[in-house]
Amino acid sequence: MHPQYAPAESLHNQEWQNGLMSCGPCDLCLLGTCLPCILVGKTSERIRDPSMQTYEPFNSDCMLMCGINYFTGCGWIYTLIKRGEIRERFGIQGNGTGDCCTAYWCSCCALIQQEKEVKARTAAGPVMQGYHAPKEGMQMPQ
Repeated sequence: MHPQYAPAESLHNQEWQNGLMSCGPCDLCLLGTCLPCILVGKTSERIRDPSMQTYEPFNSDCMLMCGINYFTGCGWIYTLIKRGEIRERFGIQGNGTGDCCTAYWCSCCALIQQEKEVKARTAAGPVMQGYHAPKEGMQMPQ
């Protein structure tokens, strides 16, 4: 079967490049532990724009996470949502149950892992997946 037409499950064959308990460097660890909303905003901005040219620490994702956490104490739910989006975008193995457990029991570690993962995967350039991926055999004649 051509990879373009493969079921979605078969496209999720990659693993996280960074371990869940790999919390270094220290500044990232402190940010994830003490100011998780800023780290969520930073990771979300990195997904949108890997160059981080328009990054603002208090962006919409940061404020949304902060509001959810302040009013409900359930900021981990936003971490869960973002984790699922990252797994889907980069084809990382896993499921909603694992994401839920990770986000609930170790939210700061999940945020740190997510930031490191997005940073590493976007460093090589934009993600080419789905309809945006170049097709084999469809090239301009030279």
